[in-house]
Amino acid sequence: MLYSAGFEFEYALVTLPSPDGTGTAHDAGTFHDFGDLDFTTLQAALADGSGSSDEDLVRGDLGIKSGYWYLEGDERFTPDGTFDTMLVKGVEIRTPICSSTTEAADRLLDLQELIAKRLAPLGLRLGIVGFNPVREAYVLDPPLNEWEQAMRTEHREYDHAEVSNLSYGPDINLSFPDLEAAEVVALAQRLTYYSPFLVPFSFSSPFHAGRPWRGPSKRTYERTWRRVATRCFVSSPPAGAETTLVHPPRIPREEGRIEFKAFDAFLSRDLLLAGAALTLGVCLADDLPGLADTPSRDLHQRAATSAFTDPEIAAGARDVLAAARRALAGRPEAGHLEVLDTLLSAGRTPADSLLDAYSRTGLMFHPEGLR
Repeated sequence: MLYSAGFEFEYALVTLPSPDGTGTAHDAGTFHDFGDLDFTTLQAALADGSGSSDEDLVRGDLGIKSGYWYLEGDERFTPDGTFDTMLVKGVEIRTPICSSTTEAADRLLDLQELIAKRLAPLGLRLGIVGFNPVREAYVLDPPLNEWEQAMRTEHREYDHAEVSNLSYGPDINLSFPDLEAAEVVALAQRLTYYSPFLVPFSFSSPFHAGRPWRGPSKRTYERTWRRVATRCFVSSPPAGAETTLVHPPRIPREEGRIEFKAFDAFLSRDLLLAGAALTLGVCLADDLPGLADTPSRDLHQRAATSAFTDPEIAAGARDVLAAARRALAGRPEAGHLEVLDTLLSAGRTPADSLLDAYSRTGLMFHPEGLR
């Protein structure tokens, strides 16, 4: 089946320590967030970026999301509804629509290099982690005014900012031109059902409030049951379609797009391609019967705290990996699944690699972009 693909990837902004005279680091680096990132300065540094003329990109109404990269965070407004500022959590890169996941990954790395050059004069670099590792909580300061409260009631994408402004992760976007609207919705439901068994392969948020957390994914524990695991965009949804799952297209090119949103932030190009191949394989697997409109809180939280040491999560991961491999047989994407076999056989997630690095360096984030 033909498909097109694109990635959206959220990066944290970090600085690394300078070596002292003996070549050792003074500290374990700095994680930057809404507490010290200045929206105006960063917006100026990233202005006039690549992709501003790409008509296949959805644009925000504030002019912030106008190209292949933009600041990500929580938008604040004055009492009369005028945009005031953004409490910046990091930077998001989105690729153009591509003919394969490999092409999309290549474009992501190209864009990553371009934006890194924009950030370097500010002393900032791109880092990767699934959840803010140092912040105890995100508290709106000042509290929402009446206009903001009314706006957020109407626009549900602002729900749970206390979680979304602390979390980082990719969106895996897939479109299948030969599918009818009901088939697109069914694929989104399938991904939602099997999400608890997909996401452990990406876990990368084992820290919270400046210390190791009690499991490999603080992000999944807090976010996935509050926010959707998958969205799809069709103009003629089947009757009774869940409104958090199914959305009307905002531009014509968005018709039929499926967006899997539940992964943690992948730490490498190989892992991103593996997660994308797994997502594609689940979409193509006609032997996976499960469907759900909303993600399971219980299964996601069990996965978040225990990952593959939970027998049900491990068994489900084996099943979806095997189904994806069957569905992708003979396609180049099948080879990307091998790295997931290695993780599952070892009972490890990428969070274990972050914890190993933390024990050596004190860093609670991956200190560079995708490689």
